[in-house]
Amino acid sequence: MTPIRYFGYWSGQLPPVTELHFRSFLHHHREAHYDLWLDTDARSAIAAPALQWVSTHPRLHVRPFSLDALIEKHVTHAPLARFNRAQWLKKWGRKLHRAGLFGAAELRSFKHPLFGRTFRHGSPLFAGFKDNKAYRGDLARCLVPLEHYAQPCLYVDLDLCFMSDLGTMCGDVGFSYRWEDFGFANSAVLYLPGPATSHALVARGCELENFLPWILFSDANCAAVGITIHPTEWFDPLWTPGSVLAGDAGLFFRANAQPDSVLARLKAEGHRAIHWHNNWNTLPAPSSVYTALLNEVR
Repeated sequence: MTPIRYFGYWSGQLPPVTELHFRSFLHHHREAHYDLWLDTDARSAIAAPALQWVSTHPRLHVRPFSLDALIEKHVTHAPLARFNRAQWLKKWGRKLHRAGLFGAAELRSFKHPLFGRTFRHGSPLFAGFKDNKAYRGDLARCLVPLEHYAQPCLYVDLDLCFMSDLGTMCGDVGFSYRWEDFGFANSAVLYLPGPATSHALVARGCELENFLPWILFSDANCAAVGITIHPTEWFDPLWTPGSVLAGDAGLFFRANAQPDSVLARLKAEGHRAIHWHNNWNTLPAPSSVYTALLNEVR
């Protein structure tokens, strides 16, 4: 089988807390290589002293690139140019539209039962691609494989640590994992087995004019492009009822009288990975589960 390429994306200064992401990848994937795509449109860099080793490790490859260039090349229905300089007008327009003051006018939008109103790329009220870093990440995980990977590839958010070799899960079918118990996936973990799946996924996003996970990664869309949605508990103890971390990602970082005991319970729960949900600026306590895991994989 063709070797899997693992990759992640970051926009801005890489936070020190991501050290566990990289250390745990290397620990559980002894021969695999990982590409870190740094978005040059946001002056991305690795400045933290604790992360300088990432730039020189032989199995970690830092790859500066322009996400704007990929959006321009692959994403159809870009925002109308004449509205790009009127962010304040668009902001008020979105508020009025959400309040129902535009009557039956659709203005090319979705209304999701959980997340409310969002606007398609071609809508004059779409906020654009520049300022929303989370949405740029949603785009990057789909566009980077389309442009750069002919082989199987596995995207993983940087707020996730590996608890196993995820390569053992990768075959001929793409996968992600379920967003709690809702009818769509969380693309924090996204395996694409080849160009056919990548092309189908981006084509669907362009058709919808939206790459948000609760829209693009619905059950129906995943089935249509060949992406299996795995159970939540495989990757996300925060969303797993009964887990020692259920409902509170902060427990992963706070001081604990018995961090090794909590870590043993986490391992017994059988998670393939642990998604700690942002916490980019969190400073892990020396006696935290995070620190216990980091010491184990260093």
